[in-house]
Amino acid sequence: MSEEAADPPNIIWITLDSIRHDHTTLNGHTRPTTPNLERIARKTRGVGFNNCIAAANWSLPSAASIHTGAFPERHRTGYGTNKLPQSVDTVAERLREQGYQTVGISANHYFSEATGLDRGFDTFKQINPKEFLKEVNPLTVLRFLYNVRSHSGGFTVEKTKHRPDFFVNEIVKKQLSSRAGSEEPFFLSAHYHGAHVPYYPPPAWKDRFASDLIESPEAASERAFRHTTDLHKGIANVSEFKERDWNALNVMYDTLIGYSDSLVGGLFDHMQSLDLGNTVFVVTADHGDLLGEYGLLGHKFVLHDGLVHVPAIVHGLDSVVGKADELVQHVDIMRTLVEYVGGDTTGLDGVDLRTDRRTAALSQRGAGIQEPISEIKGYNPSFNSDRLRDAAINSLRTHDFKYQHSAKGNALFELPDEESDVSTKYPGRLDELETDLMSRLDRIDTEKIDEERAEFSDDVRDHLSDLGYVVE
Repeated sequence: MSEEAADPPNIIWITLDSIRHDHTTLNGHTRPTTPNLERIARKTRGVGFNNCIAAANWSLPSAASIHTGAFPERHRTGYGTNKLPQSVDTVAERLREQGYQTVGISANHYFSEATGLDRGFDTFKQINPKEFLKEVNPLTVLRFLYNVRSHSGGFTVEKTKHRPDFFVNEIVKKQLSSRAGSEEPFFLSAHYHGAHVPYYPPPAWKDRFASDLIESPEAASERAFRHTTDLHKGIANVSEFKERDWNALNVMYDTLIGYSDSLVGGLFDHMQSLDLGNTVFVVTADHGDLLGEYGLLGHKFVLHDGLVHVPAIVHGLDSVVGKADELVQHVDIMRTLVEYVGGDTTGLDGVDLRTDRRTAALSQRGAGIQEPISEIKGYNPSFNSDRLRDAAINSLRTHDFKYQHSAKGNALFELPDEESDVSTKYPGRLDELETDLMSRLDRIDTEKIDEERAEFSDDVRDHLSDLGYVVE
């Protein structure tokens, strides 16, 4: 048993949507997309994990793994059901039992009351165009309108060009300020829109990486928006993309990452200006996005590293500072925090990073992707979907290899190459990872899971559709 904290720290957990690790400067990316994440990670009490692997490749199962500390096979959310079963405890519930005040703030409908992931939060705020005016004061709204070109889509009526993260950040700051000087510890989890499709940065940011563009920032941003606002149509047309299309997608995606990083930097500085006492600050992404790998855009279809290898930084938890190169998963960070404050860890799938090491990282994708594939083929009947197996996939990743298993076939990849199956070249490694994977899956007990269904309103369904999701 690891040592528990004598003075339970506050915990701030920031999830940025759709940011892949290899497009951050934490990974040495050529464009300076994340100077603030890098700055925080390099502080004396900071660490940037180089090998953080998400448990899933899209928001619902990944957010559920973050907020339960369990793999999709156990919590089932986004992996057979779209609502967290009552039998699965949340991290917020575990921390509340330890005397924590709990606050959830979300710009993503998959982290919401509808999916049950609000359970355990004393205060939960869902941020969307119809609700944020209730959550912010008129002065904040005026500041937003004055800076609409810096924080949203500018003066346009195209709703999908507007982004909610300015309001999320302001509400997080307000929540932190209200807790300054308090002796009660708090857990605050906020889910930002991040770099989620469609790729349309705030106008004031469009020229941030203009020197890397082969056309004007305005033309590139409109091109990236067009390819990602109807994601299934964009995927259907990938085979026709030219250099300017890929250039626009990559640069505008990176620009959104840069904007998200600027918000995190301001939030961290605000946190440090307050009298909050001992505080652990975590920033990560729920998943990444594909930018042409396997002929795909966006996420949800496969378990490629572009989707599951995500950034993760932690500041304020000294016992993990020297472990930047360890394999880490969100469930590990959550277990470490729960154990550190003396919480109940029954049913948590992670390892305590202070004392244990992860030898391989598990990622899971559920079945049921036939409907979006059908939509893509509606645009392009010749679209090749051979790689997109409509069956549950499990991936076990080490530093050097990735083994993927499904009912429709297995594959072994020698990283970073995820195109060539090297099963025949490394039969011993294949057998070793297959045995390891089956053992891990056997240890995940799902006997008490009763599937539930979330009821999404018409507005939520429309919003999820705008983001490229097919909602049952």
